[in-house]
Amino acid sequence: MAVTITDAEQIRLLVPFTEHHDLHMTRLSGDWRLVEVCRIHTDSGLTGIGETVIEYTWGRSPEDLKERLVGTEPHAHLWDASLGAGPGMALWDLAGKIAGVPIHRLIGEQVRKHVPISWWCLDMAPEEWAAEAQKALDRGYTSMKLKGRPWRDIHAQLAALESVIPKSMHLDIDFNSMLVDAGTAIPLLQELLSFVNVSIYETPIPQGDVAGNQQIRRHVPRPLAMHYGTPPIMTALQDDVCDGFVVGGGLAKVMEAGTVAAVANKPFWLQLVGLGMTTAWAAHLGAVLSHALWPAITCLHIWEHDLLTESPVVERGYMGVPEGHGLGVTLDEKAVDRYRVDGKADRPRQIFRIRWPEEYGDQATSTYAGYEHDLQRGFDLGNDPRFVRGSQMEIENDDGSEESAAAFSSARES
Repeated sequence: MAVTITDAEQIRLLVPFTEHHDLHMTRLSGDWRLVEVCRIHTDSGLTGIGETVIEYTWGRSPEDLKERLVGTEPHAHLWDASLGAGPGMALWDLAGKIAGVPIHRLIGEQVRKHVPISWWCLDMAPEEWAAEAQKALDRGYTSMKLKGRPWRDIHAQLAALESVIPKSMHLDIDFNSMLVDAGTAIPLLQELLSFVNVSIYETPIPQGDVAGNQQIRRHVPRPLAMHYGTPPIMTALQDDVCDGFVVGGGLAKVMEAGTVAAVANKPFWLQLVGLGMTTAWAAHLGAVLSHALWPAITCLHIWEHDLLTESPVVERGYMGVPEGHGLGVTLDEKAVDRYRVDGKADRPRQIFRIRWPEEYGDQATSTYAGYEHDLQRGFDLGNDPRFVRGSQMEIENDDGSEESAAAFSSARES
């Protein structure tokens, strides 16, 4: 019997970050607190659910979603990436509920019942990274993905981490190309070999720099990860520029990348950022992709609520693959009502002060204002040194005063 879609809801939420992450996540140019919950209803009484982090997603849902879906069958849209992240998730949730099976049964052969998952956080002060590590350990995680940034002392950060974590905990450092070139990257990456917990370096220099990445692999005996697709996959494989990949996007793209990685015998991690529904979605994909061997990144723990009635449980670095129909999770309707908003919310403006070691003289402070892309641009232009031992960054929120506004304007102008 055919099932017909009768309605498609797009509900905007503002889900706060945890107190610790709130100061740092405000730096990002996109507001990750904005989440769209999608509910797709049918004449069978079944409803599919999905979610999108609106300002950080591979695909936003279209404004005419309801017009495109109402009156059609869910199965007609399962592979349509143009519908965006949340609706795509909701359609597969519906398909599983209609068939009476979990999503992973519909997309491939199950190869694992538990999938690896990693804790994630932006660059922070050394003691803050250590506190994050303790939280991760307390909640069953055995790996962390960290952002390496030129305005921090990465040696001090890693030393603080290794003072509180067991040797079995893995640390992956994402430099987002900020080591610039092989000549800059190789000496630093070799120095960091002394930190035994560091397991993977991600994108230390621009991924299109094939020769530079080959040099790094020759001189640094630690796995190198790159986002799948840059450089083109055949170049990446033929020139052997990395040890594994970061894979994300819509289902068709992820399944294609997973198949290529399996043929090439390259591990990867799934990077699908979101709350509870996205984390369940990632678990279903990880259940059928043989080479999804590195811990997935969903950033689940940075929000104060995951929007589910029962939160995912992580044990020894793994979460179980849901076995209920569809996604196998239940949306917390009370949370949806609590966080519902009509539009955006204001975010505090921030001033960043980078304090350099005393040997840099009287002009030992650099000040920026705005968002992280403003901060990064100053380093990209060569205005400040990179990864200096002893450097520290202080973050100050605009408190609404005239003095704060003047300081913000001055920093922006400079």
